[in-house]
Amino acid sequence: MERIAQLWRQPMYMLALLCFGCLSMVSSTQAKQADELFKTYSSALVQIKSINIGSGQKSSIGTGFFISESGRIVTNYHVISGFVQTPDKFRLEYIDEQEQKFPVTVIAVDVINDLALLQTENISPTYFNLAKKPPVKGADLFALGNPHDLGMIVVPGTYNGIKQNSFNERIHFTGSINSGMSGGPTVDKQGDVVGINVATAGNQIGFLVPVIKLQRLVEHAGEGQAASEDDLIASIREQLIDNQNALFEQLIQNDWQSQKLGDANVLKELADFMPCWGNSNKDKEKTKFISASSNCSLDERVYLSNNLTTGHVLVGFSWIKSDSLTELQLSNLYANTLNQNYGRNNAKQEDVTNYHCAEDFVENSTNDEFKSVTCVRAYRKYEGLFDVTYRSLLLGKENQALVSRYTLQGVTEQTANNFFNKFVESVSWQ
Repeated sequence: MERIAQLWRQPMYMLALLCFGCLSMVSSTQAKQADELFKTYSSALVQIKSINIGSGQKSSIGTGFFISESGRIVTNYHVISGFVQTPDKFRLEYIDEQEQKFPVTVIAVDVINDLALLQTENISPTYFNLAKKPPVKGADLFALGNPHDLGMIVVPGTYNGIKQNSFNERIHFTGSINSGMSGGPTVDKQGDVVGINVATAGNQIGFLVPVIKLQRLVEHAGEGQAASEDDLIASIREQLIDNQNALFEQLIQNDWQSQKLGDANVLKELADFMPCWGNSNKDKEKTKFISASSNCSLDERVYLSNNLTTGHVLVGFSWIKSDSLTELQLSNLYANTLNQNYGRNNAKQEDVTNYHCAEDFVENSTNDEFKSVTCVRAYRKYEGLFDVTYRSLLLGKENQALVSRYTLQGVTEQTANNFFNKFVESVSWQ
């Protein structure tokens, strides 16, 4: 039994060389490089834990790595988000390769790129250097981390450049990144960090934060000491505002193109990072009405806590027509479509206020009239930021209607007004 326990505690990086159960799919050169990298940098890899003070149990785990001889450690923001949001409920620690535990403090965070910079008084003799330039497409990379709390591993993979059609840059990594590897480094053959593990789409598709994002965070933090709760919240608020300003400046300044949906003109994709998907009931028999829909969504969110994500945008349309339903039946159908929940998250009372809604009749420059409902809720910790949902019924056509809707998360009042004004002018009957 003792021998089994010893084997279980040993680094399990060889498990990562199994690709669909077949070692032969990993070259002997990659296996040797992985082995050498692990031997060289294992002492610079740590496990990050967020401990619930009340229970004494871990609430989240991830990977971290030293980037300096002065005790600076990098991980993902989401690994330590509980502490940042409610520091009275959690404490942070790291565990080294000898299973020793040490406290860490938070120096700075970047919630847009899911990064956190930590500090410990315990100095590591080994640390990772940050790559000065990105690798060439197709280059061999190695992701390091602690998946599912099983032990540190090395995952060989391939650099496939920056993910296409995304607003916030992410590296497309062909290799397995699993839960618990979050915050670990992905390195080149020399052991220099080119990206930070952040997400997976399964099937050997992983995503990394480009190292340049980390370099900017390190430069911004300088030699700063542990940040207070107020300082971190103020920094996060500033990051959210800067990000939504950049996002909506691009969205609103784009030339919005229209497309036909039934007898209405609606929006196409607002940007290449907001793909649209369509559906209809045209293939269904014995239906009493015909309908078609189009929904466009930003494929990204900014994680703040387990209960609150932000930075998301959804735009959708539903066209309905019927020659057989009664006026009351049509009215109920329109109302049900109009009142469907759209883009809401599970934020709690401590995160946001209740929605406050207002109904109105709106007319655009082409004299199309909308019956609209706008709902707004405020973020409690991040003053001046709001979630906005808009729903409207385009009137003026007998036996048919167009329901338009959008959700904007984490926007300022000015941004919400600018988006509304352009949106209303972009929808009409043909």
